[in-house]
Amino acid sequence: MKIFNFNINKPEISSNKFLNIKDIQGNFLYTQDNKILAYLKIYPKNCKLMSKEEQNAHAKILTRNFTNELKPFKLYFTNRPIDLQKNQNFQNKLMDKEKNTLKFNLQNQRGKCFGELSIRGKSLESEIYLIIWEENNDYIEQELLKRLNDLKMKFTNCGYRTEILEERLIIQLVNSFTNPDVSYTENQEYIQMPIMVV
Repeated sequence: MKIFNFNINKPEISSNKFLNIKDIQGNFLYTQDNKILAYLKIYPKNCKLMSKEEQNAHAKILTRNFTNELKPFKLYFTNRPIDLQKNQNFQNKLMDKEKNTLKFNLQNQRGKCFGELSIRGKSLESEIYLIIWEENNDYIEQELLKRLNDLKMKFTNCGYRTEILEERLIIQLVNSFTNPDVSYTENQEYIQMPIMVV
């Protein structure tokens, strides 16, 4: 009978080396294999709420806007846990002020749904990132930013909200990739913002 020794001494490597990260500055992630990456966050849109005709029209708009996009890119899809506590607190404040019984009951049901999502660990938000890259050389940062802005405009023309990631958000994205249980600090500004119909 053979006995296998799985405790072979392997050289330890840093997490940066394992992830191929050299540095993160401004809008860019620099890799150890001499590439520069830039990221565009695409806020999701629920196309299932569209009719078949609207979906076909939307697909045609996307196709028309991206027909001349010939350089490679990657799409990274992820779900991240979100903290619903602030939202639950906001629902409780609304319920305290509500006099209408029907509205109160609806807000109460919504609050219970938030609670169930939190308890079951199903409070997740879908995120989509578009990643572009080039070999690191002179003036490549300006070219990458120009391309990101072009892509941003194309998505805007298709009715999508996008955001070019800067240093803090790139670090946050890398951290969410390496530690998926991390929840971001939630922004509750949408509560005061009007609903935009595109």
